[in-house]
Amino acid sequence: MSVKRSLSKTYSGALTSKSFISRLRKEPNELRKKMLLLGYVTSQLEKKKQSIFLVGGQAVETYTAGQFPTGDIDVTTSDSAATQKILKSLGFEEIGMIWLNKQLGIAFHIVGYFAPESPRTMSIGPYKARIVGVEELILDRLTAAKFWNIPADYEKAKVLYDNFEKQINKDYLRENAKKKKVDDLLLRITETPSPKLGR
Repeated sequence: MSVKRSLSKTYSGALTSKSFISRLRKEPNELRKKMLLLGYVTSQLEKKKQSIFLVGGQAVETYTAGQFPTGDIDVTTSDSAATQKILKSLGFEEIGMIWLNKQLGIAFHIVGYFAPESPRTMSIGPYKARIVGVEELILDRLTAAKFWNIPADYEKAKVLYDNFEKQINKDYLRENAKKKKVDDLLLRITETPSPKLGR
């Protein structure tokens, strides 16, 4: 049986929140665990014709397959109240600005609502999760690097660009980098060669 089929059998949209969490606790891969959780929340929200998108540090972790691990799952949602209700049903508690599930050791941070311009859809088991487009994420990291003085975000932007160079909408990236006044950093990440392994 393929991994995808076994995941689909283990997790399904019909699971109750309690049985879903029980199965999720046995998931050994932390990134997969977080994405399955996001997929489940997405499926519940879509039944109400609402949407949720993965943004921020968790989006970087997902795109880089865990190269830059992060703490909480940053999301933007069209219905915060409905999202909070789903999180409560999954055993999450509101603590300050985050929703924490102590059993899973996972926190959600709802950062308001904005619809990403070019989101991507990822499949995880029987679920789908929507994630901010890689172009928007690169611009976000370059902005943090330049204006918030976070050098690590420059490195993240560089890795994202190198990993997705062939799929990136470069015109969109250049145009918006100018608007955000990070075109100098964009030029630097596009012109600096990445270190090649084994050289």
